[in-house]
Amino acid sequence: MFTIRIRDAMEDTDRMDANALRTLAERYRNGDGVGKDPAEAVRLLTAASDMGDADAASSLGYMLMVGEGVESDRATAEVQLLRAADAGNPVAMSNLGVLLSMTDPGRSAEWFWKAADAGNLGAIRNLASMYASGTGVPMDKPAAAELYRRGADMGDKDSMCVLAAMLRNGDGVPMDKTGAAELYRKAAEMGDPDAQYDLAFMLDSGEGVPQDRPEAERLFRLSAEQGDTDACLCLGGILYERGEFAEAERWFMDAALKGDVKASYNLGLIYTDGSLGEPDPSKAEEWFEAAAEQGFAYAQTMMGSLCLDRKDVAAAERWFSMAAEQGEPTSMYNLGAMALSGMIDMDEGKTMEYLTRAASAGIQEAGRLISAALNNS
Repeated sequence: MFTIRIRDAMEDTDRMDANALRTLAERYRNGDGVGKDPAEAVRLLTAASDMGDADAASSLGYMLMVGEGVESDRATAEVQLLRAADAGNPVAMSNLGVLLSMTDPGRSAEWFWKAADAGNLGAIRNLASMYASGTGVPMDKPAAAELYRRGADMGDKDSMCVLAAMLRNGDGVPMDKTGAAELYRKAAEMGDPDAQYDLAFMLDSGEGVPQDRPEAERLFRLSAEQGDTDACLCLGGILYERGEFAEAERWFMDAALKGDVKASYNLGLIYTDGSLGEPDPSKAEEWFEAAAEQGFAYAQTMMGSLCLDRKDVAAAERWFSMAAEQGEPTSMYNLGAMALSGMIDMDEGKTMEYLTRAASAGIQEAGRLISAALNNS
């Protein structure tokens, strides 16, 4: 194994070979046994690259491309990456593809292909994304799927998840929910929270696989424990339905604090229905309002009802109108009823439209109000 005394190296680097210069540069780059000094790393890598070291050129090109500890210099980065890529360095080929992606997508794809053919996973994923979106190359979903398959076969969780989603939805490839579930399971077993959630959802509903709710709950919990917001929401729902209200509150709270509107609404329901003991109207309104302000129609309807209960007609109308514009039937009914009773001013045509739509959604009282209004006209 190569070793070097740092003090001697700092005194005279011009007597070192390229391998020694690169090794010392990486130590300065990472702060391994010396003070972290990216500028010194760049100096040493430049010397090693000038001596023909492709790995040094690759590292130097990357640092200059992203501005790692030094000012970004894309032109010099391209020179260094091209030097390393021409020497057969797959990482440099892939990074050159990244560097060129915004300015020359055609050349970018060419370098990604060279890196992919050399087995570089990053290049395979980038190429797959390009073909999936039609960025820099003609859109070709089957080609994208094949590339994601290559990534998945290399054990890449991200490739597994993207390919699974394509198979699950028939996105450019024949729909294969069983195949999707298999890929999600592989990624889930590797600890991927998105895969855990997606597989749990499929198992919970029996989507393309035999329904297995205990296994779904286990996977929802694994994903939720890693912070997946959707998994927190689903796990909270399962626990609520089972009557484990305190645990449900915990997971709803986790999702709500991350901005999930459905979780905020569910917290409002918990504090309204007294699941945890005495109802807490103040807490309930706090969470209903949080969801309502983010545009969640059911929460807007609840806010309208709360405002109406305390005779704040203007605020009630405002919340009901927001929800009605999204087609929420209860709010449409409430607005129609308020208009017919003279609580608010509303065009007769709009009033009947809201009541008709509410009746069509199954609100029987809306139909009765329509009949009464027609009989009195």
